Amino acid sequence: MKRWLTASLLILAVLLAYGTVLAHEEIIAGDYALIVGWLEEPPLAGLKNAAYIEISRVDDGAPVAGAEGTLTAQIQYGGQARDLILRPIEDRPGAYAGDFIPTRRGTYTLVLGGSIEGQPVEASAEIEEVTSASSLEFPEAQPTAGELQASIEEVRGEVSGARAFGVAGLALAAIGLVLAAVALGRRK
Repeated sequence: MKRWLTASLLILAVLLAYGTVLAHEEIIAGDYALIVGWLEEPPLAGLKNAAYIEISRVDDGAPVAGAEGTLTAQIQYGGQARDLILRPIEDRPGAYAGDFIPTRRGTYTLVLGGSIEGQPVEASAEIEEVTSASSLEFPEAQPTAGELQASIEEVRGEVSGARAFGVAGLALAAIGLVLAAVALGRRK
C-alpha cells in the first residue's frame, strides 16, 4: 500500500511538471536561464494576459530580481510589434510580466533585449498559441468580432433594400394621389 501511494504521487508529480514545461520555453542567455510563456494559460484572444519571463542564474538557480529596468521585451505578431513594460510579479522573485491583450488567434513571438546585471541579452521565442475563447465558453459561445461585423453588414444590406422599397412605395402613392386629384378635377 505504501509503495502504491509513493508511486502514485511520483507519477502525479512528473505529469504536473511535464504539463508546466509544455507551456513554457527555456532560453539560456549567457549566465542566465529565462523561462518564457504566458502568465495566464491557456492564452485566449480578446482577454487580458501577459508575457511571462522568469530569470535565474544558470550556475546556482538563484532568481534574478531588478531586471525590469534593463531588460526589454517586445511582442510580435503578423509583422506588427509592440514594446511591453515589464513589471515584477509579487511573491515570485525573478518573475516578470508584460501586460497586453492578444487580439488575434495564432502564435506570438516574444523578443528580449537589453541586459541582465550588465550582461547583454538578445533572444526570442515563440510562445504558446493563442486560441479562441469560444472553446471554453459555456453554455453557448459568444460570436466573434468578425461574425458580429458580418451580421451588421447583412442588416445594413437589408435596411438599404427596405429603404428602396419604402421610397418606391411613397413615389407610387404620390403618383396615385396626383392621378386621383386629376380624375376628381375632370369630374366637376
